[in-house]
Amino acid sequence: MSDTGSVTLVTGATGGIGKAIVSELVRGGHHVIATDLREPAAKDRVPGAQYVASNLLDDAGIERLISAVPGGLLTGLVNAAGVAFFDTDGSVFDIAEPVWAQTIGVNLDGLRKVTKAALPLLRAGNQASIVNIASTAGLRGMDDPLDAYQVSKAAVVSLSQSIALQLGPEGIRCNTVCPGAILTPMISSLYDESPERRQDMERRTPLRRLGLPEDVASAVSFLLSDNASFVTGTNLVVDGGWTAQIK
Repeated sequence: MSDTGSVTLVTGATGGIGKAIVSELVRGGHHVIATDLREPAAKDRVPGAQYVASNLLDDAGIERLISAVPGGLLTGLVNAAGVAFFDTDGSVFDIAEPVWAQTIGVNLDGLRKVTKAALPLLRAGNQASIVNIASTAGLRGMDDPLDAYQVSKAAVVSLSQSIALQLGPEGIRCNTVCPGAILTPMISSLYDESPERRQDMERRTPLRRLGLPEDVASAVSFLLSDNASFVTGTNLVVDGGWTAQIK
């Protein structure tokens, strides 16, 4: 699927899912502006991507990021930046205030700020597409609560639908991708510590495997493309069938 002429901004671009998205889009002909807190080492860069370091909670950082977009237009925005504090997130009744604030800040406020700042460039891009990375945790409850993460991702789903309704008349689409259990570097360390945990998740997933970052990247690529030109305000769940079950 080639989208020559597409200019797409990807946040969270050095994480497992973010890097896979950048790779997929570059391969599909997009000019990709890839951003994260720090620029990656040379060995971790995707050849052909343009890297810009920025803090999505810092207004000046976002301003620098937007000014780095070539030509002042975007045909796509992928909000993939996100955090999950597995060791300190938990029940809303016990969670420390800084953990709650940081999770909501990055996962929701950062997304909101970048999208707001990018809107004039998306309008200039003509029929642009926004894809926000949420989570199945934003659609269903979790066995072990990560309430800050879950609430932030549920908010991303809700906000994305509102954005879709507001910008639809301008021809700008907005959708979410909701990954399930994806084997990212962040998650793989947990499975290394507990192989039984990985086996249990594979057993509970109808396709009997964990997802890969490339599975999420393919979904993002579709939603950005003209093949999804009549798709907006929806959640594309990439979870191997996990949420389809009644437990």
